[in-house]
Amino acid sequence: MTSRMRTRIVALLSIVGITLLVSIPLLSNAQDATPEMTEEQMIQRGASIYYTVCVACHQVDGNGVPGIYLPLNKGGIANLEDPTLFIYTVLYGRGGMPRFNSTYSNADIASVITFVRQEWDNNSAPVTEAEVAAVRDNYSATPIVSPTPDAQIPEGQNHPEQRQDPSNATPASTPSS
Repeated sequence: MTSRMRTRIVALLSIVGITLLVSIPLLSNAQDATPEMTEEQMIQRGASIYYTVCVACHQVDGNGVPGIYLPLNKGGIANLEDPTLFIYTVLYGRGGMPRFNSTYSNADIASVITFVRQEWDNNSAPVTEAEVAAVRDNYSATPIVSPTPDAQIPEGQNHPEQRQDPSNATPASTPSS
């Protein structure tokens, strides 16, 4: 290695070192580029998501479709004091509901839940991104098992837990063709 090459390497390493020394204090004072939304911004974002995605099942008035899609208006899961079950349900689905854990960010999930908890006849506290993150972190590997709610079972059909196990069926109990 030549003397000139060593000088260049030392100069380059000096520049890198000085850059690091100058930037570390600046980085420690850096603020998040995307500050948390205000409650009004959350409600607006949540309304946008709700009326694009959720409205198909839960309807414009939040009352769902009786016997098929649960209502989000007037009580129920949307208005529990502790929003953990509602957050979990939106993230991981329940009954026939799809999961949104890989579709939406914590901010988006918090926004749509806050919108639902404050829309129509609802008047519950907003949900924060931190609450959604906590549910996502705590429950992603340990799903909550819940039966299909009675309201989602079409009239005239037995509850899934009451149906006959097909492995126990006999020819006499099998419908003839």
